[in-house]
Amino acid sequence: MANDAAKKMLAQNKAIMSRYNLILPGVNLVYIAYRMYYLWDSFSGWHIAAFVITSIVYLVCYMLIARAAAPKYAPLEKGGGLVSGGADLSQAGVLEYSWDMLYTTMFVQLSSAFISDWFWLLYLIPPCIGFYFLWTMVIYPWISRPDSEPEAPDTQGKKAKVKYGKAR
Repeated sequence: MANDAAKKMLAQNKAIMSRYNLILPGVNLVYIAYRMYYLWDSFSGWHIAAFVITSIVYLVCYMLIARAAAPKYAPLEKGGGLVSGGADLSQAGVLEYSWDMLYTTMFVQLSSAFISDWFWLLYLIPPCIGFYFLWTMVIYPWISRPDSEPEAPDTQGKKAKVKYGKAR
């Protein structure tokens, strides 16, 4: 059967995305309900700002993952069939970092709601890791690069000796 791998990938990606279509709103609803109902006395503007930040992180990460999971179809002129079932959502790179940010955000949001507000400090770790990678892979190599290439020694006035080796 044609495109078996693409169809399996499509089914797998649909299952993963439908699961996270339930998990992410559920985590947000639990956070809002518990924070606003049970801990209303400690609910402040900082909690609203943190909820807005986590919502933005959820949205960006989810859109990156959803875009990678989207299937690709051939143009209608060529039959409009399934070309690709989307990317493998467990691959390394930006998708891996998106999953890490989703899990970190869920953990920080729920643990700060149920255990302690000090868990918001864990949300400082991903930007620090990002700055470390930015420093080691972009900034430091760029600033430590010499400004110009070293000049070749002037050999016009001198005769260079050329040694010839034996051919085997």
